[in-house]
Amino acid sequence: MLKTARDLANDKGKYTEALVEKVTCPPFFSLYKDALKYLNSFVNYEYYTNYFYDPDHFDLDRVKLLLHYLGNPHLKMGKIIHVAGTKGKGSICVMLSSILNEAGFKTGLYTSPHFYSLRERIKVNNEMIPQKELIELVNEIKPAVEKVKAVLTFFEVLTALAFLYFSRKKTDFSILEVGLGGRLDATNVINPLICIITPIDLDHTQLLGNSLTKITYEKAGIIKERSIVITSIQKDEVMRVIEKTCRESKTKLLKISELTRWEKLKSTPYGQLFSLESIYDTYKELYLPLIGGHQITNAATAVIASELLDKQGWKIKKKSVKEGLKKVYWPGRIEVIKNNPLIVLDGAHNPASAKVLKNTIQEYLKYKNLVLIFNCCKDKDIKSIARELFPLAKQIILTKTRFIRSREPEDIAKTMEEFRQRIIIQKDLTKAVKDAIRISDNEDLICITGSLYIVGEARKILKSHGIVNTSGLIPEERAGRNEKKKEEICA
Repeated sequence: MLKTARDLANDKGKYTEALVEKVTCPPFFSLYKDALKYLNSFVNYEYYTNYFYDPDHFDLDRVKLLLHYLGNPHLKMGKIIHVAGTKGKGSICVMLSSILNEAGFKTGLYTSPHFYSLRERIKVNNEMIPQKELIELVNEIKPAVEKVKAVLTFFEVLTALAFLYFSRKKTDFSILEVGLGGRLDATNVINPLICIITPIDLDHTQLLGNSLTKITYEKAGIIKERSIVITSIQKDEVMRVIEKTCRESKTKLLKISELTRWEKLKSTPYGQLFSLESIYDTYKELYLPLIGGHQITNAATAVIASELLDKQGWKIKKKSVKEGLKKVYWPGRIEVIKNNPLIVLDGAHNPASAKVLKNTIQEYLKYKNLVLIFNCCKDKDIKSIARELFPLAKQIILTKTRFIRSREPEDIAKTMEEFRQRIIIQKDLTKAVKDAIRISDNEDLICITGSLYIVGEARKILKSHGIVNTSGLIPEERAGRNEKKKEEICA
């Protein structure tokens, strides 16, 4: 049976209008853990699959009312770049944020989900929101939430908190990644300067629709009048919907395929060097500490966005583009964290991203045998994902994560019966990682994938066992590491 936010929150209250007034109140929380507990008390649809996704249950008016009580912070957080799509949303957000940071602009960044801390989702100039300031904002939001008298969701409340934080920090730009879809997403209450549509493919079909046309309709819902739309390379069916939406909203549409040309020059497991030519400028060598041809496409999209901003008077020099891309840090995206054997972490969670992972492994990494550690969420197209990845592996270790939507490994094994000779079931992820390392030679590759949740848990396990990675490094140290990798790639 499908559930509403009200069912899931066990709340009988109904949405009602209230007098709009700014809410002030003594602090409710003094400890970070208590503020977190409050935020987590709201229904979080990241944990569910059986719910209604329609305007009756995802009512943007209640988000607008909450923001009204908070003084409309979404109107005071600088110029806004809104990013929707199936693949590459977060990567493009992080790349563009890094470029704008290098250009000297105070830049807010709102992404999801997170690996370790909720604070990862809300950043200004690549720094997570401090615990103290998050506590203060939760104290401010709580009475406003109560005034709304509607069942708000976790993502809606967190989005309002992010907007409030960016407005207080007086950001020049705020870059917002859509949570789900676009049309009904809590972020879709803003008036963006630029809308970016990343590659769209089949995902969340039980919510967004079972065709590319339906899914694109939802994601193109972020397109607003008087904004500029940049779209990545799209399938014809997807492009037709985007073009139609832009015509109806009288919005200028820019296509990356028509604006840029690029070429990969060199690569290592840690990054790649590429050239890029746009209608505005030429970059002979750009270094990106992420691998895969798809990441060059994402970088091209971020560069075009930055060039558009430059043309509108926001001074962004070529050096800022170059340095910004070089300093990008976006873990868990085909990330090599160890050699001998190679260990790769990737959050591929749909057929399209699984295919990208497969192609990148084959093109960028050298190895003898591949050991796959895999788990995905219950609502994912396991057959299509597995058929991209399972044939690559000599050994497949099916495991489980602590995430509530984690699929049972026995279910995955039953679904992919044709690979039974290669499959081992080890529900304990820590033991699965140890088993993979034990059976691998130095020339082998261990790939841990299926969701960002398995990546996050595997990261903690590997870190606790002394596997070197950059997750704990400050930005300056990461930049030094990236500079070293660039020297290796250019040697």
